[in-house]
Amino acid sequence: MTKFSIIGILCLLMATISFGQNSEYEMKGNDKEITADFLTSYYDQTGNNGAVTGGVGTEELQDYASMLVVNVPLDSINAINVTVGADYYTSASTDNINSRVSSASSKDLRAYGTIGYTRKKLKQGTTYGVKANFSTEYDYTSISGGLSFAKEFNEGNSELSLNAQAFFDTWEPFFPQELRGEVSVPTTERQSYNFQATYSQVINRRMQFSISSEAILMKGLLSTPFHRVYFANQTLPDIERLPDSRLKIPIGLRLNIFPTDAFILRTYYRYYFDDWGLRAHSMSLEVPFKISTSLTVSPFYRFHTQNQADYFAPFAVHTSDEIFYTSDFDLSELSSHKVGLGVKIAPLYGVGRTKVPFTKKVFTFKSIDVRGAYYQRSTGLNAFIVSLGLSFGMK
Repeated sequence: MTKFSIIGILCLLMATISFGQNSEYEMKGNDKEITADFLTSYYDQTGNNGAVTGGVGTEELQDYASMLVVNVPLDSINAINVTVGADYYTSASTDNINSRVSSASSKDLRAYGTIGYTRKKLKQGTTYGVKANFSTEYDYTSISGGLSFAKEFNEGNSELSLNAQAFFDTWEPFFPQELRGEVSVPTTERQSYNFQATYSQVINRRMQFSISSEAILMKGLLSTPFHRVYFANQTLPDIERLPDSRLKIPIGLRLNIFPTDAFILRTYYRYYFDDWGLRAHSMSLEVPFKISTSLTVSPFYRFHTQNQADYFAPFAVHTSDEIFYTSDFDLSELSSHKVGLGVKIAPLYGVGRTKVPFTKKVFTFKSIDVRGAYYQRSTGLNAFIVSLGLSFGMK
């Protein structure tokens, strides 16, 4: 069975289940509330397999990220969603692009924005959406567009959703300092085409599940121009060389169980494979439980394991007569563990409320969500992340 046939069979099965149903059910329209969610996080990473220096050397990195998501319902069927964000990072690894330490490559800022529009047909139980995105960083710019479709049926207990998105990226290649003028890349562009199908089902009041599958086709410059590769048979390194196409297929299963009203078991499994020879399994468990009506504590754990991609080898193992090569340990054989805890404060009437001057609207500070996690990988990479989420509403 081919990779495309797996996706096709899954989508056909979902569509058959979905559109074979007839119901007088009318889906719920948009709430009148304008919502805004603000998320900020800090990420700190250490390791000794930096791809910039050929699979050896520091992977130290710190990232500061912030994002704002605003959803504005225009009426019961139309809504606009806007997302803006920025990531600022400092990296000892990319600083090694140049031989001079503390160069301009040691830090960077990525900014991005997305605007989306959705429209519901309440009697048909369908939602249509369109969105556009722009992202920029010091060495690339990206624009993308997407379409979405969702249909509720079985009195709202089942849903089929389809999403398609295309990304068009342009690189400004930065090469390792000692290789400038000696190396080049065949293209500075990359295109990615994503299609995802998800089927969700409420089994009963205490159990829900979903199955999703995605096909991701990437073409163009898929290697990173400033990653070095060192060889067993020569002293001078080269830049990373990888194929100009890649097909990635993740398949995910999610099951949520509500044993009591006080806590939930959220389980997830994903199988991933691609045509670079990579195979991976990911499993996660999160157990939110209510300490009180306003306080929820959520311990979580994630395990991931993968084999080695076809084109990976560590420092000075590749030979220069190979066509493709990388020493990026993200493509190596590895396993990882992520463990953490989330704390959410969400009182029934919000953390705070106030009337908006000169209007009849009420502004509500709805919730505070704090999460922290520790990540450990078998390659020696370790990381810590902490995030703060704030949720607001006005109606």
